[in-house]
Amino acid sequence: MIAAAFAVGGFAVSAFHAKKAAVISNIILMINIIETQLRYACLPVPELLKILGENEALAELSFIKCVRERVCFGEAFHEAWSKCVFEDSELCALLGKTAPYLARLGGDIGASDLESQLSCCEYYRRIFEDELKIRREKSGRYTKLFPPLGLLAGVTAAILIV
Repeated sequence: MIAAAFAVGGFAVSAFHAKKAAVISNIILMINIIETQLRYACLPVPELLKILGENEALAELSFIKCVRERVCFGEAFHEAWSKCVFEDSELCALLGKTAPYLARLGGDIGASDLESQLSCCEYYRRIFEDELKIRREKSGRYTKLFPPLGLLAGVTAAILIV
C-alpha cells in the first residue's frame, strides 16, 4: 500500500507538469484568437471577450469568465483582467513566473492603436511559446522520472517500516 501511494504521488507530480504545458498551449491559442480578431475584425474589447468566453477550446482558462463578469459590472477591462489572473491561484501555480506576462497582456489589449496591439500579441506569444517548449521538455522528463521514483521511495519506506 505504501509503495502504491508513493507511485500514485509520482504520477500526480508528472500529471501536474503535463497540465502546465496544456495551460500554456491554451494561452497561446487565446493570444492567436485575440490577434486574429484584432487584425481582421477590429473588434472592441467586449466583443473580443465574448468570443473568448464562448470558445470551448479555452474553457479551462476560467479567468476569462471572471473578466467577462467584472467588465459587465462596469470594471475597467485591464483592471478586471489583471485581478482575475492573479486571483486564480491554480492558474498562477501552473504559470509560475509567466503569470505576470499574462496579466500585462490584458493591459495592452484595447489600450493602444491596432498595430501596437498586434505587436504586443506577437511579443507575448513568443514568450509563451518559449515557455511551452521548456514545459514540454520538463513534462517529458518528469513523466518518465517521477512514477518510478515514487515507487522506489514507496518500496524504501515500506522496507523501513517493516
